Amino acid sequence: MMRGMPGEKLTPERRRQMTRDALVEAAAEVFAKKGVTGASMEEIAAEAGFTRGAIYSNFGSKEELLLAVMDRFIAHQLAEFAEEVVVASEDLLGVAQSAGAVFKRTLSLELMPLELELRLNALRNPAARRRLAEADRRTGEIVAHFIEDQIVGQGIRLRIPPRDMGDIGRAAIQGLLQYAATDEEGAERYQGLVETLFVLLAGAAFEPAEGKDPADQEDPSSTPPGSR
Repeated sequence: MMRGMPGEKLTPERRRQMTRDALVEAAAEVFAKKGVTGASMEEIAAEAGFTRGAIYSNFGSKEELLLAVMDRFIAHQLAEFAEEVVVASEDLLGVAQSAGAVFKRTLSLELMPLELELRLNALRNPAARRRLAEADRRTGEIVAHFIEDQIVGQGIRLRIPPRDMGDIGRAAIQGLLQYAATDEEGAERYQGLVETLFVLLAGAAFEPAEGKDPADQEDPSSTPPGSR
């Protein structure tokens, strides 16, 4: 008698990860709708199909849950970059333009108010400040490793350390997103400037191949942001 193959056995670690993933996904939706202050742990748990206790057994606080939401967003963004951007040392400007286009497409203005709430709370709370600083350093290291693998690993040399390049880029993007989030009329322009930022950063940070400066391949100011 033929029998179907048994399904994959879920280990406790796998079950825990699935629970965490569901809670983070639900939190992203609830936070986006109601903000950090307005979102309740009960509502997040209900959205995910769990009890409030499930949140506290996986995340120590609402703040830690929000940090997990942001970590998830960054991970997805970097995954899309790795999948779509072809890194080639002979076309550094093309690399920068492609990277900028991916990041522009995956930008999330919904996260910006959440991050500002998180940072404001950190400025008022020393314990929260330490946790956020640790999260920022962790994200910086993740981005630096990504740059090392995806850019330096493909033969492109940098004038500055990968961590510095990543931190400068992240800070500038966050600033542009703050402008975009508060200026509805200028939002598209500010988001388009993310592409220009990548081109300028590449021109400053990438070592030119065979004496060619990536900034000399094309004047980024002559091409309207978003049209590349």
